Amino acid sequence: MFSGQKFFDDKHFPKGFARSGYFTIKEAQLLETCGRTMKALFEGAMVPQDEEQQKFVDEVNGRRAAESSYALCWLKYLKEINHKHVVYNLCSTSRGGASEDYSEAEADE
Repeated sequence: MFSGQKFFDDKHFPKGFARSGYFTIKEAQLLETCGRTMKALFEGAMVPQDEEQQKFVDEVNGRRAAESSYALCWLKYLKEINHKHVVYNLCSTSRGGASEDYSEAEADE
């Protein structure tokens, strides 16, 4: 399933797959070496050329249970890029509301 060119996703993994902390070394190498082919097969831009590629397409599209290392790795990649990351702040930035509370307190006195 080797594509000939390395696959990179600088948008979601700017430091690379291996340094992301999400993929194992084997998975990162698999994505880098076979990622272009897996992406083309997944998007339908490439027709499966052998039984292994057809099995990958079936597993990724849910027609079969994912068993191959290619499909498991690609599904893990898709899960990570489609995951919405939530960031929690420790302090509030609504300072306008605090000054209004003081002005109302002064008006009552």
